[in-house]
Amino acid sequence: MSAICAIALAQTGKTSPSVIEPDNFDVNAALYNLGVDVSTIPALSSLQSRSTKNACRAACSALAFLFSPSRAFAQNTTAYTNATGSYWSAQQEEVRPYCIFKPSLNTDVSILVLLSRYTGCPFAIKSGGHAAFAGASSIQGGITVLLKDMNAITLNKDRSVVSVGPGNVWVQVYSALEPYGLAAIGGRVSTIGVGGLTTGGGISYYSNLYGFACDNVQSFELTETKVVTASGAVVTASADSYPDLFWALRGGGNNFGIVTKFNLYTIPSSEMRGGTRVFADDQFSKVISAFVSVVNGASNDGNAQHWVAFVHTQGVNIAAAEITYVKNVSEPAIFAPYRAIPAIQDTTAARTLVEYCDTVQEVNPDGLREMYWTITVRLDEAFINWVTEYFYSVLPQVLGIPGINPSLVNQGITIPMLKNMRRNGGNALGLDASEGPLHLLLMSIWWDNADDDETVVTWAKKFWDTVTAKAKNEGVFHNYVYMNYASQYQDVIAGYGPANKAKLQRIAAKYDPKGVYQTLQPGYFKLGGAPASASL
Repeated sequence: MSAICAIALAQTGKTSPSVIEPDNFDVNAALYNLGVDVSTIPALSSLQSRSTKNACRAACSALAFLFSPSRAFAQNTTAYTNATGSYWSAQQEEVRPYCIFKPSLNTDVSILVLLSRYTGCPFAIKSGGHAAFAGASSIQGGITVLLKDMNAITLNKDRSVVSVGPGNVWVQVYSALEPYGLAAIGGRVSTIGVGGLTTGGGISYYSNLYGFACDNVQSFELTETKVVTASGAVVTASADSYPDLFWALRGGGNNFGIVTKFNLYTIPSSEMRGGTRVFADDQFSKVISAFVSVVNGASNDGNAQHWVAFVHTQGVNIAAAEITYVKNVSEPAIFAPYRAIPAIQDTTAARTLVEYCDTVQEVNPDGLREMYWTITVRLDEAFINWVTEYFYSVLPQVLGIPGINPSLVNQGITIPMLKNMRRNGGNALGLDASEGPLHLLLMSIWWDNADDDETVVTWAKKFWDTVTAKAKNEGVFHNYVYMNYASQYQDVIAGYGPANKAKLQRIAAKYDPKGVYQTLQPGYFKLGGAPASASL
């Protein structure tokens, strides 16, 4: 009997386990319950030293034995090279795991986590791989898990909920729903993954109507520590079932388990209208006024979504306003302030959601060195004018770096977005409508060469230290850190506030008492602090 057949047969006749990991938990027994007999796998039965290299050699050999080398890629194979080269940022592509595993079933994920626990080999999970820094969804010397084959997309009978596998990127979801005149609340760039965006919050073109992506999840199906370690069962977390876990997953990132299915509410979606209006630097103050006006106007017209990026290109400073209306209306009143400003370019047109995301994807190329850094402040026009002027005053310090392209991106967290965060028991982000509207400020930087990493990071840190100090001095600073835009030097969970951080830690201790998702999955934003040291 093959190892795969043994796993399949082991699933029959099992009773549902307790979700909470018992004190007498036994990894061997849990693996056996999934059809994996450690004593029959040479790499495991002979494992003596638990050093990372030996542990990962054993774990990867076991995965290849159980699932075949076609699903557990070793180094120096074409599949391995293709997988490591499939990330958005060059920093992630440079990471070299010991092996790469590609599960297709919940059971496969359960076995992966248990093998990690048995051997001590750490792992990372890749949904879309759109994070900027190394180790976010990749791991040096460990097991990188590609969820690409867990990519089912199915509508329920009345088409109110779509079940989405975590291996999908958002354009796949939108393409599947478009023939039905539907969409889901998700990413605005085609190749962003479903998993990371949703568990980190998730801003959508529709967020002024429906809120963040995490607030539009009916339920999460996940393979998470205690269920795996107890007997490999799968938990469905919703407002009615494990509501504490459901709350934690709405913004808590990868700290609580591996989500193997997202059940998302669908929304009606027809042709929309959007594009980029580009303005010269002598119009910057008017552009900022328009930005503030539209953020404040979201309560009156939730169909509008926009952001403004200040950039330097071809020797000139410009502002690029991405303005989107989720109905095909040529001149919605809410965007009148932008239309009143003379534009040097205007690409706004009628588009489908898929077409729009593909258009935005074109200006977010893969394979470059990338860095994000973010801050949240209270919406204040004078502060935006100041930070824009400061950005351009220090920009010449790095313009000589090959390929560098810093942009200062302004977005609103509007009153409607904040109100929608109360849905189904609320989320973990620590935001309240009484504090809004808020201003989400992002610096996105790409450049060519690793030799310039330290220079870029040092410059960016100095910029943000100054901006943060100014925001605090002006009384506009807000603690919230948006996970999907944070740098590896930022403590995202602390930004949710001390009460929410403590609650997240209690929930993690309840469902993951051994801290598997804090230690064996060490990448990205953990409950205890920033991924990287604050000292550069």
